[in-house]
Amino acid sequence: MKKMTMVLLLMAAAGALAAQSRATFTEVNGKVEVRPVDGEWIAATPGMEILSNTMIATGFNASAELTMGGSTVKVQQLTRMEFEGILEQAGEVETRLNLNVGRMSAQVRSTDGRAQNFQVRSPISTAAVRGTDFEYDGEEVIVPSGEVVISNNNNQEQAVGAGQQSTVSGTEPPTTPSREAIQVAVTNTAPIGAGSSEERDAPPPATGPETPPRARSTRGTVVVEIR
Repeated sequence: MKKMTMVLLLMAAAGALAAQSRATFTEVNGKVEVRPVDGEWIAATPGMEILSNTMIATGFNASAELTMGGSTVKVQQLTRMEFEGILEQAGEVETRLNLNVGRMSAQVRSTDGRAQNFQVRSPISTAAVRGTDFEYDGEEVIVPSGEVVISNNNNQEQAVGAGQQSTVSGTEPPTTPSREAIQVAVTNTAPIGAGSSEERDAPPPATGPETPPRARSTRGTVVVEIR
């Protein structure tokens, strides 16, 4: 009987994890496509749910907004990003994204008093975000509120406060935080999909396996933890 109870508890826990490991589109503007694991590219629509390891791609002047694990993620134009999944364990919600090309922003919210561990990654740098709002393209972090600690692969760190931005490239140390570009950068994100002049001039990312991405690759990791 005890063994049966343990099995049922494990099955219930696994079901809870599986139920959490999805994201929902709340807004879709322009050409936005998704590709499930071992699937084909299909058009995204408001209300669509995606599962772990689904790729998201936005075209020129396109954008999307998703909710995942209590957080809101905005995917801007010319972006390719993988939703790796969500896990809920020991009072913590872990969200994992992989930003390949483009730019995204997020508002991370704690749900039911549980800690939020929100991570956006790519190969070159790491940024730990202590706050709720940030914008990221893999090399540059913009912090409207809260605090970010950005570091390269040599673990050289730089704290970035509210109203500041910093960049990291390769093994070079992160730049000293500045406020000069923050207002322009934040303005260019509203509405989502407007993009900077650099983004508008960039070619769209690939939305199928036959065409490799042509936009600038993004590199780094953003980690957000809210308790």
